[in-house]
Amino acid sequence: MEILSHGHMEAEPSAATDPEALRLRSALGQFELGRFLLDNRGLNGHWTSYVLLFPDRGRQTNLSSDGTPLSELESWLLHRCPIILATQERFRIAQTVTQQQLRAGMALASLPCGLMDDLLSLDYTKHEGLELTGIDLDPEALSEAENRCNTLRLPVAAAFEHRDAWQLGSTERWDLLTSNGLNIYVQEDDRCVDFYRQVSQALRVDGIFVISFITPPEQWQPRQASDLELQRFLFQKVIPPRWNCFREESQMRQHLKDAGFAVVAVHHDEQRMFPTVVARKY
Repeated sequence: MEILSHGHMEAEPSAATDPEALRLRSALGQFELGRFLLDNRGLNGHWTSYVLLFPDRGRQTNLSSDGTPLSELESWLLHRCPIILATQERFRIAQTVTQQQLRAGMALASLPCGLMDDLLSLDYTKHEGLELTGIDLDPEALSEAENRCNTLRLPVAAAFEHRDAWQLGSTERWDLLTSNGLNIYVQEDDRCVDFYRQVSQALRVDGIFVISFITPPEQWQPRQASDLELQRFLFQKVIPPRWNCFREESQMRQHLKDAGFAVVAVHHDEQRMFPTVVARKY
């Protein structure tokens, strides 16, 4: 079982001797998030949470993870980098649509859960008897998610499971499952459909699947073209990431249909980079 999102820096990128690439690598090495990206070509649960929650937490202080002022490059990443802005907006959209689905007695799951911000950030005060399950292949993420859940003391029951997404082995267990940040690491369409089938089997009748995907770069509508150019250089020449599996909306719809889902809605972010899909098991 392989963790897809991080820990795979097999070789130096092709532009390792380019002066601008060397400058950016040096700048990335000046802060914790940058060093993790250099070493892993992706984000684990801890750093995904850091990026997702920065608009609510970090912008109040504008400090880095170690309490020092943001460097120029980290500030750009968190305030202007198009794909990170789209990721933050996607998180807020998914929060909203998931909150709207809540009702008493539901069983909800997050896969891969990371620190389970997608579910732990919801308001459960008006709903009784809810059960949450966080599923991830990374034991460090599961441990941190469980600690955060215990600290928040939400009025829900929660469990955390170390399990592979393609071996869920569950039948009609949950009413709603969220999955963000897995299919963007999976190039093979058939493998994605296999995962969606696992989710369909694990959901109860009329269960809801909240998932996202990254659209092809030619469809993106960035706020600033110059920011997209810097993003392309950074994430192609300096630290080629593993989250580079793009899909058309039509592809995503077909994959979900093949797995037993009817798409209820597709919510686009402002830059049309990271849509959120709400699908229902049929």
